[in-house]
Amino acid sequence: MNRSSPMPSETRSTPAWSERLDDLVPAAGPAAGAWLAEPGLLTERLRACCEGQPGLVVVAESEAPLAMADAALLGASGNSAFVREIELTCDGKPWVFAQTLVPQATLARHGWLRNLGRAALGERLAAIPGLERGPLEYARLGAGDRLYHRALRGRGDAPAQLWARRSWFAIGGDRLLVQEVFLPEAHA
Repeated sequence: MNRSSPMPSETRSTPAWSERLDDLVPAAGPAAGAWLAEPGLLTERLRACCEGQPGLVVVAESEAPLAMADAALLGASGNSAFVREIELTCDGKPWVFAQTLVPQATLARHGWLRNLGRAALGERLAAIPGLERGPLEYARLGAGDRLYHRALRGRGDAPAQLWARRSWFAIGGDRLLVQEVFLPEAHA
């Protein structure tokens, strides 16, 4: 695990997110669309789809600047966040890259978010009574998007685009943002 890996650069663009998957043209293929529209936990879907051994790899955890658009979505007054990046894998091959942005105020009241280790965040969140979830938003990521670069991290076989979704969660009113990028293996 690399706790000091560079986080997203503000020089790259932020993707255009939409609450309607139908607004993104050309449309996602059936396999990618099924992942994007999954209402349940991605870890459960991965277990069901993966004929081999599913896993979770922590890619990076560190403090990083919070983009203005993300801070506005989260209602965060600060300009930095704890950022956790993981990959959900099948037989050691990455299928989903996930990035969680936790504003400092949320982290101060829910310190356990910093100590998840190899535990899946979604499963922990699902167990919290009264958890709120914002609407799913979708994006097609390209080479100019910082989230695209974080998901691939120099991978040699980079596709022209990647599909992503995101949603905020609120624990007692304290928000965090989960962004999930579907790697080519997830919908091959």
